[in-house]
Amino acid sequence: MPATILWFRAYAALLALTYLGLVALGVVFLALPPEQLEMTSAESVLVGWIFILLGLLFTAAVLPAFFLPRQGWAWIYGLALMVMGLTSVIFIPLCIPLIIFWLKDPVKDWFVPIAS
Repeated sequence: MPATILWFRAYAALLALTYLGLVALGVVFLALPPEQLEMTSAESVLVGWIFILLGLLFTAAVLPAFFLPRQGWAWIYGLALMVMGLTSVIFIPLCIPLIIFWLKDPVKDWFVPIAS
């Protein structure tokens, strides 16, 4: 197994933890009094539920990364998760080198072995 796969799984774990943090932030928005957030009650409930739903959705999108089979579509799925991380300034320094190594032949060959 190429080392890039291990780094990708570490990245996916960090991404999943970030999205679970978004879920926790949504719970905070629901639990705190709206006056403390300087919002109306409806706004804090709406923001809280949006954070919870998006956090759960994105966590569910990242979790399969730990169980990807060695098939071509799984390589594309991993690449899509890395591109998704490029939308965050925090993850850009992690995603760019990871994508560079992801595009190299040893990783591609690990997912789709060349027929002998």
